[in-house]
Amino acid sequence: MPGPQAFPRHERLTRKRDFETAFKSGRRSVGSAFICYVARRESQGRKFGFAVSRKVGTAVIRNRVKRYLREFFRTHRAQIDDDTHIVVVARPAAANAGYDQCVREMRRLLGEVEVMHG
Repeated sequence: MPGPQAFPRHERLTRKRDFETAFKSGRRSVGSAFICYVARRESQGRKFGFAVSRKVGTAVIRNRVKRYLREFFRTHRAQIDDDTHIVVVARPAAANAGYDQCVREMRRLLGEVEVMHG
């Protein structure tokens, strides 16, 4: 059983349809390292999805970026509104970003689309 600090499967976006919905009908916020798409989905809970393409870098770099994003959502999910689907697309600049820079940018982007408080 996952602990309270886990990133459980029911909070992950995995289906192509969910990603497409966020891309088409969600609000968008653009930063230097990430693009966030946020779609309100009533009674479906808070869910997160990531897209990190090969344009970002090698497999090692892409996996590091995904780890940073998972850790951000794991530690900040209490400050994010329920019933939102969030898709984060990493841009090539994410390859050179450290964890602290990722956190600052994600907090700013989610604040712009008004889903993160605190």
